[in-house]
Amino acid sequence: MAYEEKVTSGGALMWFFQRVTGIYLAVVLFLHVIMLHVTLKEEISFSAIAERVSTPLWKTIDITFLVVALFHGLYGLWIVLDDYVHRGWLRVLIFGAISIVALIYVVLGIVTLIPFEVGG
Repeated sequence: MAYEEKVTSGGALMWFFQRVTGIYLAVVLFLHVIMLHVTLKEEISFSAIAERVSTPLWKTIDITFLVVALFHGLYGLWIVLDDYVHRGWLRVLIFGAISIVALIYVVLGIVTLIPFEVGG
C-alpha cells in the first residue's frame, strides 16, 4: 500500500487568502494616498473627506478596506499566536477574543460609514 499525504486543515486556502488580501490592501492604500495627496485640489479638511465618504462608491471601498484590513491583521496575529499557544482551551479563548474584536470593529465601522452624509 502506497503512502498518500493529504492536506485536510484548509491551511492552503487561508494562506492564499492572506496573500490576496495583502495585495488588495497595498493597492487600495496606494489609491488612497493618490486620492488624498495628489488629486485632491483643496486642503484636506473634514468637509472634503465628508463629501468623498458620503458617496456610495467610497462607502463601499471604505467598508471593504475595513473588513479586509481587519481580517488580514487579526488573522496574521492568530497565525503568530498559533505557533506559540498549544493548550486547547487557551487557543479557543484567544481565537474567540480575536473574533469578537473583529466583529466589534466591523460593526462600528459599518454603523459609522453607512449613515454618513455631507452636512449631516
